Amino acid sequence: MEHERLSLETSFSFQLLKAAHAVQLHHQRALSGAPLTLSQFWVLKLVCDGDASRPSDAARRLGVHPGDVTRLIRGLSAKGLLTRSRRGDDQRALHLAPTPKGQQVAAELEALIAEADARLGSASDADALRHLLEIQARI
Repeated sequence: MEHERLSLETSFSFQLLKAAHAVQLHHQRALSGAPLTLSQFWVLKLVCDGDASRPSDAARRLGVHPGDVTRLIRGLSAKGLLTRSRRGDDQRALHLAPTPKGQQVAAELEALIAEADARLGSASDADALRHLLEIQARI
C-alpha cells in the first residue's frame, strides 16, 4: 500500500492537534481573568453535576491519566472549591464534593464556556459538528 508523502498539511493527526490547540486558546481567552483553567473547570463541573464522585471517575470521563486529575483536584481543593474525604471501609478511595463556592464558580464559568462554545459553533454548522463527533467516536 502506497502512502501520500506525509506533511503537516496532509497529516490527519496534526490537523486534529492544531484544531484542539485553537479551541483551547479560544477558551483560555474566554476564561481570561477567571480563577480556573479550562481543565480545572471541567473537573469541577463533573463533580458539581454528580458525574464524578471519585478522581478515577473524572479521569475516565475526561479521557486523561488519573495523575493529571489528582493535580487538578489538589488545586481545586486548595481554592476551596471542592472537598476530598475518605469514606467507608476503603480508606484509599477519595470522595469528591463541591463546596458552595465551587458550585457558584462552576455556574459562573459554565456561562463563559457556553458562550465560547456558541462562538465556535457559529463558525460551523450542525452537520459539521455531527461529523466531527462521529470522527471522535471512531477514534
